[in-house]
Amino acid sequence: MKEEITLQLETPNGKSKEYNFEVDNSALQKLQALLSSPLTVIKHGGKGLFKSILALIVIAIINLSFFIYSLFNLGDSKTYTPILVLLLGLVFTFWYAYKAYNYIYLNVTREAFKGLAPILKKVCGIAVDTASNQAKNGDTKLAKAHVSATEIVNRINNLPYLVKKILIFLFNRIPFSSIINEAWEVINSGDNEKATDVVYGKLSGYANNKVFNKNKFNWVLWYIPLNIIVLIVLLKLL
Repeated sequence: MKEEITLQLETPNGKSKEYNFEVDNSALQKLQALLSSPLTVIKHGGKGLFKSILALIVIAIINLSFFIYSLFNLGDSKTYTPILVLLLGLVFTFWYAYKAYNYIYLNVTREAFKGLAPILKKVCGIAVDTASNQAKNGDTKLAKAHVSATEIVNRINNLPYLVKKILIFLFNRIPFSSIINEAWEVINSGDNEKATDVVYGKLSGYANNKVFNKNKFNWVLWYIPLNIIVLIVLLKLL
């Protein structure tokens, strides 16, 4: 089922311009289902979920082992040592859980990104149109520096909150103004359709190469040894 989405933006001459486009409502509902709650995000974590849970178990076992060891060696250390070991272990465990959740969230967002292609392309088209209109009014520098994708998204009516949240999450990680600058020559040519394709292509490329493909789990290879070393040093000092 298609749903009409509307957006009103103020033009440089103070007038309001309305944009209308259709989106697949069932696709939006699927996207909302993907990211409706932290538990849903974790449920759709895929391969990243297995790695994250396995590492969490390892970290929990390590910290629990150090805590038990500190309890059985109270005679050789200060009485508050187990409390410090427990607190530090909890800090390492919860910080890992936070980082792992962000890793999974970005993986799930990558799937959502594919379903958002029509909306993303429309946002690019509106940004191109806005920049082009500003340039025609002699505000070239303003057009190149102040086309905000997040502002465009926030002003789209009828767009579900979670879909807006995903879009803003993505645009906060993408240098949209720089992309507009890189595509300025084609934008300034007046061919808005071609400019939209260029901007969307650059946006899609940046998202895949600089955001999603850099979402690695390698950091856990130094995080676990760091956890162990810090607890060993703590026990040695106390």
